[in-house]
This record gives sequence, C-alpha cells and structure tokens, in this order.
Amino acid sequence: MSNTQQREELHRTIWGIAEELRNEIDGWEFKSYVLGTLFYRFISENLTDYINGLQHEAGVAGFDYAQMKDEEAEAARAQMVQEKGFFILPSQLFANVCKKCEKDENLNMTLSKVFKTIEGSAIGTDSEDDMRGLFSDFNVDNSKLGSDVKSRNKIIAKVLLSVKDMKLGTAFEENEIDAFGDAYEYLMGMYASNAGKSGGEYFTPQEVSELLANLTAADGHEIHSVYDPACGSGSLLLKFSKTVGKEYPALKYYGQEINPTTYNLCRINMFLHNINYDNFDIQLENTLTQPQHRDLEPFDAIVSNPPYSKKWDGSQNPLLINDDRYSGPGVLAPDDKSDFAFVLHIFSSLSESGTAAIVEYPGILTRGGKEKTIRNWLLEKNAVDAVIQLPSNLFFGPSIPTCIIVLRKGTRPDNKVLFINASKELKKVGNKNKLMPNNLKHILDVFTSRIEESYFSTLIPIKTIIDEYDSNLSPFIYVEKELNNQEISITEVNNSIENALEESALLNEKIESYEMNLNDFNTEDIEWVALSELLDYEQPTPYIVKSTNYDNSFKTPVLTAGQSVLLGYTDEKKGIYEASEDNPVIIFDDFTTSFHWITYNFKVKSSAMKMLRPRADVNVNFRYIYYAMKQINFIPSQHQRHWISKYSNFKIPVLAPKTQEHIVEVLDTYSNSILNANKQVKLRQKQFEYYRNKLLTFE
Repeated sequence: MSNTQQREELHRTIWGIAEELRNEIDGWEFKSYVLGTLFYRFISENLTDYINGLQHEAGVAGFDYAQMKDEEAEAARAQMVQEKGFFILPSQLFANVCKKCEKDENLNMTLSKVFKTIEGSAIGTDSEDDMRGLFSDFNVDNSKLGSDVKSRNKIIAKVLLSVKDMKLGTAFEENEIDAFGDAYEYLMGMYASNAGKSGGEYFTPQEVSELLANLTAADGHEIHSVYDPACGSGSLLLKFSKTVGKEYPALKYYGQEINPTTYNLCRINMFLHNINYDNFDIQLENTLTQPQHRDLEPFDAIVSNPPYSKKWDGSQNPLLINDDRYSGPGVLAPDDKSDFAFVLHIFSSLSESGTAAIVEYPGILTRGGKEKTIRNWLLEKNAVDAVIQLPSNLFFGPSIPTCIIVLRKGTRPDNKVLFINASKELKKVGNKNKLMPNNLKHILDVFTSRIEESYFSTLIPIKTIIDEYDSNLSPFIYVEKELNNQEISITEVNNSIENALEESALLNEKIESYEMNLNDFNTEDIEWVALSELLDYEQPTPYIVKSTNYDNSFKTPVLTAGQSVLLGYTDEKKGIYEASEDNPVIIFDDFTTSFHWITYNFKVKSSAMKMLRPRADVNVNFRYIYYAMKQINFIPSQHQRHWISKYSNFKIPVLAPKTQEHIVEVLDTYSNSILNANKQVKLRQKQFEYYRNKLLTFE
C-alpha cells in the first residue's frame, strides 16, 4: 500500500472514530483523551517493539514482552529508563489494559495508577522533566464524561478501544508513513478546525510549518539546533524534523510554551514522532520574561508563530529595557502588543549563520511609534532578509491575513529586503484557503534565488525603505499590482452588461431562498459584547496626508471624515495605511460616528478618523461586527470625540460562528445586489453615450 493510500485510510478511520465519539463530550476538550490515549498506545508499543527487537537480536525467538510477568520485567527497568526515558510494566501496557477495560469497574483508578507509574519511572533520571505531567490533562474523574464513575469508565473504555482499532501498524518499519505522528497531526487539525480560535491557538497548518522550515534552511548552512520560543503543540518543530531534520539525525529541538496544556501536548508530540527524550528540551514558562534556554543559545534555525498583539510586561518591568535581548533599539515593544518583543528575542537567540522564519500579524509591518523604531533598528542591522505576505484564511479560527518575516544575523548577499506578495498563492479547500505544493515551491524558489518577478516579488534597498517609506515593511507597498487601464470598447461594455445580468439572476435566486428561510437562523446563546472587547483602534497620526495637491492621476486615495469618504488622490509614499480585500479595515469618524468598510490602501486627511480592526484574540467575524454596528442607533449631540467615551461601550449580539457566517452571507448578497444594480446603471449609461454619439454624429 502506498504512503498516500495508508494516510487516507488512517484519516478515514480517525474521522469515523471522531464521529462516533462526537456526542459524548465537547470536541476540543475531548481531544485530550483521544491524544492522551494515542500517546499511551504509542509508548507502550514503542517500548514493546524495542525490547522484543533486543531479544530477537540476542537469539531469543518468539519473545513477546507483553506476555512477561511484571516481576521478571523489572530487571530491564534501569536500562529502559536510560535508553528510552521511561518504563512500563507488561501488565500496564496499553494492549493489556484494553483487554480488560470494558469489564474493569475501577478503570479510572487503573489508568490513574498506570499513568503515575509511567511518569514516576523517570524520577531522579535525565528524562524526569520530559516525562513529568504528560498525562495531567487525561482527567479520569472529569464530570463532563459522566455523572458517575460507571458512566465515565464506559466512555473512557470506548476511547481506549477506538484508539486500539486505529490501523497504526505493529512496528515502525511496517509503515510507509509516520502513522502515530500523522494521526496526531490529523486529530489536532480536525479538532482545531472545529474549535475555531481555541484550537487555532495551538496549531499551525502543516503547509505553513513546512514553508517556515524550508525558508530557514534555504541557504544550506549547517543546522545543529532548531528553536521555537512559542512552540504550542510543537507542530513547527516536528515539521522541521520531517523536512530539514532528515539531513541532520543528531538535531536538537528546543521549545518554550506558556500554556501547561499545550506544553504537555508538545512533549507528547515529540515522543509520538519518535524523537528520543535526550534530543529535545521543551520548557514551561513565559519566554519574554523568563527564557529557559539562554545558556543553550545561539540556535541555527528558529521557526515560530508567536501570539499576535498580546499584552506583556513591557514598560511595567524596569528590568526589561536593560535586557540584552530588547535593549538594541532603545525602546521596548508596546505594552499591549508583544509582537516585536518576540521578534527581538528571536533575533537575539539566532546564531551568526542562522535564519529565523516568523509568522506575524501584518499590523507590525506598518504600525508607527515604538514598533516603527524597532523596524528601523532591524533594517539598520541588515537583519530583515525577506517579508512574505501569505493568503488570508489559512489558519484555524479568525480569518486574518498573516505574513512571514525572515531574519538573518550574519552577512547577507545584499543590502536589500526581498518582498513577496503571495496573497494569491492558494487553493480554496472547504471554507479555508490552503497553500498547495506548487504554491510552496513558487514561494521557496523565488526566496532562494532572490529574483524579482512581476506582480509577485521585488528587491528594495534598505536605505530606500527607511528614507522614502518610513520603514514600512508591507509587501503591498513595494510589489507592483497588476492593473488593466485599457479603454473599454462597446463590445466589452456589452459583455460586462451580460455578465452583470447573469450575476443579478444568481443573486436574485439566492435572495429568494433567503426570504424563504429567514427563520432558520440559530439565535440561541446570544452573548452581548462591547465593541471595545472586539475591536482594536489605531490613531490616524502616522497616516495623515501632508500635501494638498490631490490629482486623480495619483495612486493613493485620501479619505476624509464624514459620509463623503474619498477626498482625492495623492502621490505621497510614506505613511500609507494598508488594507485589502483579504485585510479590510473599518474607518470611523470620531465626531460624526459614521464609518465605512475599506479594502484598499489609503492616507487620511482628518485627525478625527480611527482605524478599527478585530482584536487578534477574538473569534468574531469582522464583517459581522461591521453589520452589527449598523444597527447601533446613536446620533451625536455634541461636537466631541465619541469612540473611547461612548461608542466603543456599545454592545452587539455575538452569535455562534456558523450563524455569524450565515448572516454575513445573506447581508453580503443583498449588498452585492445593490452594487450590481449600480454597476448596471453605469454600464447602461456608457452604452447610452456610445449609441447617442454613434447615431447623432454626422460628418
């Protein structure tokens, strides 16, 4: 069976098991039991295969560790703990516990004892830290599993037997795929996609992880260590192992995580991918204030997807400004946005020949203040090798766009930054976007060769970025957009009208179906949430236009307060606010409280405007927020700024994500119908003018 067939069969099995267990307990919480059981099975079979292999090599035919008596097996304890990092008695092996689980009235106590014994086998040894607490999230007495011990044990037994039935092979060499690791990643992805934000916090899509790994190794430098300072469940480190790590069998993996649950998941993940305990070091602590690997720095490769725009100690901790990781730029990252604190920590941890690839929220590429100062410092250090704009909606949870910043500390081939706009490199898969192999290859080929490609990549001198573009690092600023300025012929007008009529028919069909099913919305569990908890605002100061020379031949729109919105166009290059279809923004007039949905780059005329975007830690559809704001009935009675004092305190109803999507779909359809009607009017006007001139021009 090919590796693709094996993987597809495994995924079908896992999906079937998940469907069967779906109604027992919430999916994202239930993953702790499925993944914990998968880990228990793995280390049991891994140890059994290892011991059986040693005995077979010694000439003991037909030996099976699982059939040994516990007292006889004790003789192997010390050797196994030293070589594998843990020890399991035969009676406590996954397979043997499964045989009795359905009839074991004390299954909860049995498993609790087994888990404590496995973790306890490493106490006082080099693997103690790696094994401690690995089963802590497998709560056998969780009331959510059932109201009494009997019902809880019934569900736990079902989980054990379901994992037992997964076709993961009886030994590693029997599989063309890394079955345990692949099962883990598929489960994580499945639960994360169902859980939205809560799952997305812990899981980076595999294709993004693969891109990060290949970016850090693209120049061919020797790699002896890889590090992730916000490692989550370890998906980036493990993808590194599967790609680049194949060339470096002695590679050491280092990571730090602040969340105890995902810290445990990461260590489990390491074991499931057959990385021995002495080749990884995962620590639990706050990386920004208590880094745990400073004595092991520097690292040859760093891959990371740190949290977006989270609060951190920053200026509240007087020691941090003198911390050598942060002291270089002379300012700390803002207290409410830790993004650049992670970037500086990563740069500090990098070896002279190393490369770091970091997933970030694009706001850090353009925001002013302290973040601009840090960008400027990194540019002056020639540390920014490339910035890659990714497609939106790649990650689980909020569909915000993301980018990759590539850093290098040593000598680079030029004093330029490579900008890649890969926002269109995607395939729509279900309700998410995905980077396909051809997309990954395109990005990596251009990155490796550092070539300029029309509408995709460009090289910009660092001095130009600092002097002319205010240290703005957004690829949208530098990579030329594909435009079509050709004059429209009457044939094109007629074709456009035909297309608009077809679009109108489809929209009308959808509208009719909506009108028949408006009562189908699930409006249960409404939560009223203040706008201040859903949206971040940014002051307009860095983006205010200086020139009064507005000309329609210029490229950048200038937006003004109030309903008129568009004032004109400017040729200024600095201080441009970035927005697009994939990365929209709401502009809000602080005096009149009028607001608009903007999907293009712009500058502003008025200091009364605020730019609103969803908080990175909120899983609410941004377009839904926009429509809900339209329902707020507030007429300003005084000429004063209203966002902070009044408007942001208004609450909107937050429904289930699927219901939000449904509402947005309906309202967008009506909105598109209006736009379509306006488009038809304009096209008919062109048609009218053409035929009027044609019929009434006599020469």
